[in-house]
Amino acid sequence: MIGNRLFSIISVTVILGFVILTGFQALQEGVRTRDFIRDHEMRPLGMALAANLDRTAAYYHQVGQELLRDGFLRDWIISGEQDEKELRNFLEAIRSRYGMMDASIVSNLTETYYGTDGRTLVLDPSNQERDGWYYLYRDMLVETNIDSWYFPEKDKVGIWINVPILAADGSFLGVTGGGVLSEEFTETLYAFGTLPGINVYMARQDGQLVYASDTHLLQSGTNIDDLWKYSVRELLADAHPDHYVLREPQGINGPILWISYSEDWNTYMVLEKTGEVVFSRIRTTAVSSIIAGSLLTISFSFLTLVIVRVARKRIRQQTLELEILAGQDALTSLSNRLRFNDIILDELDRIGRTGEDSCLVLLDLDSFKSINDTYGHPTGDAVLIKIAGVIRDNLRKTDYAARFGGEEFALLLPGTDLDGAWKVAEKIRLAITMCKFDGEASLVSITASFGVASLDKDRASDTRELLHQVYSRADKALYRAKDNGKNRVELSTREIKS
Repeated sequence: MIGNRLFSIISVTVILGFVILTGFQALQEGVRTRDFIRDHEMRPLGMALAANLDRTAAYYHQVGQELLRDGFLRDWIISGEQDEKELRNFLEAIRSRYGMMDASIVSNLTETYYGTDGRTLVLDPSNQERDGWYYLYRDMLVETNIDSWYFPEKDKVGIWINVPILAADGSFLGVTGGGVLSEEFTETLYAFGTLPGINVYMARQDGQLVYASDTHLLQSGTNIDDLWKYSVRELLADAHPDHYVLREPQGINGPILWISYSEDWNTYMVLEKTGEVVFSRIRTTAVSSIIAGSLLTISFSFLTLVIVRVARKRIRQQTLELEILAGQDALTSLSNRLRFNDIILDELDRIGRTGEDSCLVLLDLDSFKSINDTYGHPTGDAVLIKIAGVIRDNLRKTDYAARFGGEEFALLLPGTDLDGAWKVAEKIRLAITMCKFDGEASLVSITASFGVASLDKDRASDTRELLHQVYSRADKALYRAKDNGKNRVELSTREIKS
């Protein structure tokens, strides 16, 4: 019972330990998966997008420098803006060469706009909707600026280059620039946005979206700062020296963001690995870890079960062996007196219930001390072993034999009456008399004396008292056999009288 309880406790403890370990391992795998997505997927993707952005910016810087080539626009403004045809021919040549939608110039001296589309407009500072862009750039523009916007009807990103026109002394003369409907750049953004679980966002400084993988956001006028818990400016705090950050604004179940700000474009670029995809990856990894852990738990539990069962079997076997050894005479392998007493007590209890006969026989080897004195104790031990074999060979499987120590032995004969016990004792006595020994003991001749007594069937008496009484009666019969010349069998006087 205790063994079963211990086995159950061990099994439950092992399984519970593995369940906890599996859960912890699954959590760790989830964290590692998220870290891998952030550091080994989003970072390289973001850097690749930034490289594309830089290449595009470099190209349009080249276009801007082409507009300033030979100082033509500077000289045209300084000379009084007289030949508009010559101006438009210059702008048209550059527009055609670079596939631009439009090329234009604004003179700061006259605040007049000239475009390749043939328009000539005098700017109005009060008309912010039409002309506000110029006055904004005039106050802040010191080098080439690249701006972008979204054309919903064509689902493409437009790019506008603004380049300051400066006099020789550095004074501001005006702005020139051109617009490009960049299919190549739009396709680049689109290609990144088609990657599994990736969204691409491009927004101006004020948060207005210029590009989004989800065009509904563009059409609804959604501000990029409304997409996550924090604004892009807050998320860009403590940016990397390369002006990008990796953020997880909504915790482990939220998206992973790569965010960069381009000073060339005055634009925010954001790559988003959606929370659904991230969580799905984490869940898949965690489930795989749990399955692996469960299989390991089952395997280990089964192994533990086998080990514990084998151990329990081995313990039972060793316990039985120890019990046998504890109740066994080391020299003859017969039962010892302690074990034999337990057997007789059980037999007294049994015959008290059944009323069957049962007898005790005590025997003592005659003059055994002289064998030890003459031939030595090894020879004496060999004689005892041989006698034990003779006794064992002349008993039934249901009978019991024990060595009480020295040269004294005892027999228990269940289901045997006094007459039958006498016959068994006499048979063993004759066998001992005829026994031949090997080696130095070959000259030894030995006999034995026997005392026989029947076990009482009185259920009302204490079995230990009955045990003491039967030993006493058998012992007295044994000594009477010794007194009557040895090498004989005597019954207890109580049995003789009855």
